Parts: sequence; C-alpha cells; structure tokens
Amino acid sequence: MARLIVQQAEGSLEFDLIDRVSVGRHLSNQVSLPDRLVSKKHCLIFRDQHGSYVIRDLGSQNGTFVNSQQLHGDWLLRDGDRITMGATLCLFASGERPTEPRSLEAQGTIHILSQAPSKMPENRFLPERDIWDEKALRADYEKLRVAHELQRDLALELDLERIFQHILARTFELLDCDRAVILTPDDRGEMIVRASKTRTKTDRLVVSSTILKHVQDEKVAIISSDALTDERFAGAESVILQHIRSAMTVPILYETQLLGIMMIDSAATVKAYTDKDLLLFGNIANQTAQFIKIAEMARQIELEARTRERFQRLLSPTLAEMVVSGKLKVEKGGRNRIATVLFADIRGFTTICESMPAATVLQMLNEYFELLVEAAFRFEGTVDKFVGDQIMVVWGAPVTHQDDAVRTVRAALEMQKAVAAFNDGRRSRGQSEIRIGIGINTGELVAGYIGSTQTMSYSVIGDAVNTASRLCAAADPGDILLAGNTFRQVRHLFDAARLAPVAVKGKAKPVEVYRLLGEKHSASDFRKTELRGG
Repeated sequence: MARLIVQQAEGSLEFDLIDRVSVGRHLSNQVSLPDRLVSKKHCLIFRDQHGSYVIRDLGSQNGTFVNSQQLHGDWLLRDGDRITMGATLCLFASGERPTEPRSLEAQGTIHILSQAPSKMPENRFLPERDIWDEKALRADYEKLRVAHELQRDLALELDLERIFQHILARTFELLDCDRAVILTPDDRGEMIVRASKTRTKTDRLVVSSTILKHVQDEKVAIISSDALTDERFAGAESVILQHIRSAMTVPILYETQLLGIMMIDSAATVKAYTDKDLLLFGNIANQTAQFIKIAEMARQIELEARTRERFQRLLSPTLAEMVVSGKLKVEKGGRNRIATVLFADIRGFTTICESMPAATVLQMLNEYFELLVEAAFRFEGTVDKFVGDQIMVVWGAPVTHQDDAVRTVRAALEMQKAVAAFNDGRRSRGQSEIRIGIGINTGELVAGYIGSTQTMSYSVIGDAVNTASRLCAAADPGDILLAGNTFRQVRHLFDAARLAPVAVKGKAKPVEVYRLLGEKHSASDFRKTELRGG
C-alpha cells in the first residue's frame, strides 16, 4: 500500500494512503501536520483513474513543493518523491519497499524552530574520544571560534552599550543580515531596544512585537523562512511595512533566566537562514548572556563598594555591613519608633574661629569629629548629620537594642573622655582647649531614609530630636544633660544630679533635666578627670 512518511524531529510518522487524502494543519484533515507554515487545507493526494497517486496544491499560502519544485497543477507522484509543505518534509512511498528518509537539512528547507531552552545549542564540549561525527566536531569548533573572538575583543569590557555594539558588529560579519537588534527588559519586564545596527543609513529598524512576544513568552528560537507568508506573524504590521523576508530571533538566556532577545533580518533574501545559522546565532546569544552577567556582577560589586563607603560614614561597621549584605533594608519612607538622640557641639566655637585660620579650624574639626564618631560607632550608634561643629547621633534606629539609652550615655562619656585626651595634645602644642556640651533625650520619632537613590541618607525627625537639641544648647562646657525619660532608663547604672527644668520651645511644660555625674562605681572619679572645668 502507498504511504506518506512525515519526517518529524522526534521521528517519522507513516500514513496509509487511501483513494483521497487531504493534508493540512487543521485536525479535520486525514493527515494533520502541526506546522504553522502549513495552511489549514494545504494539499490533496488522490488516486487517478489509472491507480496512480497525484498531488494537488489547494491554494496554500506557502505553496507545495515536490523535489524542490513548486506545484502549479497536478503532479504524478513517484516512489521516493520529496514533498515539502511549510517546514515539514514528507516522502511518498508507492509500495511496500522501504524508502530511505532524507534529512530536512539536505533539502535546504528553512524551519520555524520552537524548542525548549534546554535544547538550544549547548556550551558543553564532548571529550575527544567521544567525537565520531564530523558535524559535531565542526559545531564545537564554531562555538570555540565565536567564544574566543568575542572574549578576545571584550575580555575587559564592562560597559554594556559598547559590548552590545561590538556583538552586533561581529554578528554582521558572521551572518547575512540587513538589520540587527539587541533588546533587554526594563523594570516592568517590557523589551526595549538597547542596541541596533543597520547595513545602510536609510534602513529603518522596525521590531516586530509579535515575534518578540512569542520568543519572550516561550523562550524559544525562531527562524522565519519568509515572514510575509508566515501564518504565525499574520497581520503583524511591523513585518509587512519592513518587507522582512527572512528573520531569526533567539533568546539571550542565562540558565533559565531571560536576559534579553537578539534579532536579525534580511529584506532581500528569501529563506536566508539555516539550522547552522541558528547554531551560530545561538552561540553568540550565549556569549552575550555571559557578558551581561559579568557586567551585572561588576556593577553589583561597584555598587556594594559605594554603598559600604556611604553607610560606613553614617553607621557603625557592623550595621554598614548589614545594609550591604541585605540583612538591613534600605528603604525610603519613615516609621515611628522609640529612639535615643544625642547632640554634641563645641562651646564658644565662634570665638575660637575668630582667632584661628580657616584651614586650622577645618583640620581641628576633622580631628574632633573623628574622635566623636569613633565613640558613637563603638556603641553602634548611627551618625545622623554634622552641622558646623555639631554632631547628631541616634540609637534605636535603624537597629533597636534593649539598652539603647545605656549605649547612648556610655558613648557620651567616651566622647567627653576623648575630648579631654584631645585637649592634652593641644595644650602640649600651645593650642587652646575645646569644650563640648552634650544633650540626650529618648522619645518617639519618625526614622527613615530620605532623598534619592543616589544621595539617600538616614535621618530622624520629631519632638524627641528637638528636645535633645535644646538640652545640648543648655549644657555647659563638659556637661552631659539627660532628659528625665532617658535618666529613668539608666539610673540603675549612672548617677546624675537633678537640675532646674529647662523651658523648651514648643512644649507647654519645662523638660525635666539631669546632669550626668558618671557610672555609679566611679562618679566622683569621672567628675574629677573627665569634666574638668565643667
């Protein structure tokens, strides 16, 4: 019995031919072909009055070819005839004698490939002892050649724009195309053009959204042998306007992650691309994915370095590392929290500046702030800001400890101690001493990151901040003044003298104030050695 042998990627299917057999994409046909280039009713195979089989095209969109010749009427089939419909090859067998199938590649037919990413050209190379196929050897050589040339040219390049332009230039050298484009997803996941190249300045680049959507959704490679007659892209205005006759599109995949899409097309050549071209284009896309990932990692390392440097100025090294590692989130906006705020500044700073050159004042301030920041970081405080000779430090934001008030007071004692040692050096050099006053308050405030992504800084605002600032202004040289709500949290560890309440702007009642004397076991020593002249 006569048979129609349909060649498919997973093997061949055989259909016994009866007197009349319709062939097409629709399931109503006796032979249904799952090929998007095949029309719903593509062709008819029937037996004539002499018992021979004849094939007739039914006005298909892409035509029917027998032995590479397009049908323009009835064709008498002979044993072994090759019938091509769309991307599908069929063989006609007239009797029981087996017919040797011929490969699709041998016919020069062009496919629309829809294959899983795992079946894309592999990066793995077989050991020499396992290579018996010359085609496999040549394919491996081509992979190595493309990879070597791109790595040689772009080994130290991290700028994606220059990388993409070079890859497109190399693509033009390796493949016949009039236009080439690389697209990557934006923040919303929509593909946008990142780089493009045209053969002439008059070429107008139009990217088919129909093709892109399919490749993006399915993560498959597509070779379109003739985009104008490809039913998959029927009605795609961008294809029709551009007169694209051949197109090839591949996903840029890193493992299973879609990093982008590469597309080339030819307006002059029909059926320009073959499976070999797809292999080569896929290798270029694989290399592109590697370059994108390397550039991303380099940017991430650079960003982490900048982030670490930025936050090390504000946070203790431990907290800064938490931000960089992602354990502590850096987000815009604020949240209410209980925190303890410390202000410290130099008493009589204006008078000091009048008697010193500006450069000397600046050097002194840098040395002074270095000491205070070191003391603050020792107890994991967050430096909020520097204003003139004043420093503001916060405990309880962004990280809360159960003993934040205690940490703040101990940091204040360390600051006064550091300034005392600093003054010893200044006196030995014949320079005037500096004295600082410190104010501390605990209360509810709003904490969060403020600013743009480039200049974001952590800050706190609220009445608790204002009160701490007022206490600092009221402190005498060498004093550490605590608001009542702070002292009540630390009085089991520290001694303090109660002072007259301080009137604070914006508050109806004066603020309860205590002057810190020192830790309970060494209060008298502290007053003698650390608050001299206070």
